[in-house]
Amino acid sequence: MKAYLIAGALIAMTAGAACAQAPAKARPDANGDGKVSLAEFKATRTAQMMKMDRNGDGKVSKSEFETGMAARKARAPEGKGKGGDGGRMFGMLDGNGDGSLDKGELGKMAERRFGRMDADGDGMLSATERQAGQGMMGGGR
Repeated sequence: MKAYLIAGALIAMTAGAACAQAPAKARPDANGDGKVSLAEFKATRTAQMMKMDRNGDGKVSKSEFETGMAARKARAPEGKGKGGDGGRMFGMLDGNGDGSLDKGELGKMAERRFGRMDADGDGMLSATERQAGQGMMGGGR
């Protein structure tokens, strides 16, 4: 249970607000139908997290993750996204224990978050569900 809460907090801090206010390059609603499917959500979240991959090896190392999380916390509004230990969260997310987060691990994290946000269980996130998801874990911008 703690692992899910930590993973959820991570997603909220790193990508929750992007789902509702994504820049043009990372639109969560890629097909413009007004809802976000699991595939759209995973693609957007994974791309957001992969921005931490500074050396371009296709994986996010613990060092890259901690640096990215520290930068994210520094940009967060007062009282939001300030908690959490990047190293501890990284350990919970590194499912295969190889010391880096790959797209598969990031995709699994996004799937769990999507499941919690999809309040009506229809497999799509409405604007209301996306906004509610921002506050779920205290994240967002």
